[in-house]
Amino acid sequence: MKTRSRGSLLPLTYIFGSFFGAIMIASVFAYNNYRFSKYNFVDFNELIFYEKSEIFIPNDDRYELFIFSSNQPNNYTILNSLQKDHKILAVDLHQKRIKSNNTVNYITSDINTILKLMGIFNITHIPSSLQIVKQGDGRYKQDSKINKI
Repeated sequence: MKTRSRGSLLPLTYIFGSFFGAIMIASVFAYNNYRFSKYNFVDFNELIFYEKSEIFIPNDDRYELFIFSSNQPNNYTILNSLQKDHKILAVDLHQKRIKSNNTVNYITSDINTILKLMGIFNITHIPSSLQIVKQGDGRYKQDSKINKI
């Protein structure tokens, strides 16, 4: 009796394996784009910041949030380059109580609150800035990508 050779299934497994591999890579890429492109919210009613010795209550509809350390050089030249048509909220990691002016509100808090703020916006580099827009009573939404300076 003669045995008949049907051929190998090897090319078929290569085709399906590469197809499923491409789908997995595309899904991981799409998930990472979604995860890093979504914008986050900060609630100033939950995170308490201080402007000098008073509790900071945001009043404007739009802010440029600038996170920096006052121990680093050139912070004031960076602040001057950030001057926009809206106010700047400057969060100092070194927690110096600097007097605010009409264009910059210097705010600070305890380190746990500042770390929560940095965790909300996924800030990994200092100094950084981003824009926030008012969404409700004390609640602000991220309106731009993070600018690493």
